[in-house]
Amino acid sequence: MPKEQRSSRLEEQILEILEKAEREPGWRRLLRRLRRPRPWTWRRRPRWPHRSLPQNTALLAAAFLLALLAVVIRDWSRTLALLLAILSLLAFFTPVVRQLKGGGGWSPDRPRRWRGRDIDLPPPRRGVTGWLRYQWWRIRQRR
Repeated sequence: MPKEQRSSRLEEQILEILEKAEREPGWRRLLRRLRRPRPWTWRRRPRWPHRSLPQNTALLAAAFLLALLAVVIRDWSRTLALLLAILSLLAFFTPVVRQLKGGGGWSPDRPRRWRGRDIDLPPPRRGVTGWLRYQWWRIRQRR
């Protein structure tokens, strides 16, 4: 009498999933096909992408604008120009203070690890700069 092989729990779960997929109603398959993005469909990009600046960049831009405004109004009101210059310096040094307050993490990030080995994933290849970054990554990987 041959031994009957018992299937593992994983195999049973896979068979159950396959059976459910076969029993799926046709209207659901049709909806899934309609919702799936088509590769040949051209998608228009918005003319002005809604991207927010990082907080540190916004503070540096504010520092520049405050300093420029202080220079413009210095003949009209020296006190207001001095106040704007001080605010400009505060906005300029705020990212540095935040970085030092957060633990002084000026060192680069720790490398990603998988099973005890460092992994270096390629950068995304979107646009010209992405393509250049990817080429630089490939050159570094050859070493």
